[in-house]
Amino acid sequence: MSLLDDIFGAEKKGYKNKPTQLPNQLRETSSPISMSIRFLPVRLAARKDNRIDMIVKISNETGEKQLVSFEALAPRGQMLGFDATVVSKQYEKKLGQIEPGATSEFAVTVYGTTQTRPETYELDVTAYVHFSDYNKVVNYVKRKVALRVV
Repeated sequence: MSLLDDIFGAEKKGYKNKPTQLPNQLRETSSPISMSIRFLPVRLAARKDNRIDMIVKISNETGEKQLVSFEALAPRGQMLGFDATVVSKQYEKKLGQIEPGATSEFAVTVYGTTQTRPETYELDVTAYVHFSDYNKVVNYVKRKVALRVV
């Protein structure tokens, strides 16, 4: 065993050579849901009182029902939000049980004001999978989504 195997671990090297066989210490995890996001229209106009719809699509990839919720966060200190006054920087939605192989699609409205500057803003979006109620999180999918304001 070499010095590099001690540092990086021989079991990780073996996983790269044979990805179908995992060593005992490593375990493969995958999310039970998938999430895709798009904007309609594609970008938001700057320095105007307007809005854009963020279309969220969450799919159940397993053979069991999944209890799912969604959360979006707008950047703090920016003139962008989830209500017309852009005061609300957080959006939450409880989707309930999603059947196996089913998809839930909904729109989240993002607002801009006359003080919204033209730049690219990052929204943090997260879809949570819950155990029996919305207090216990089993898994989640988290992404940063870029919203262009021109």
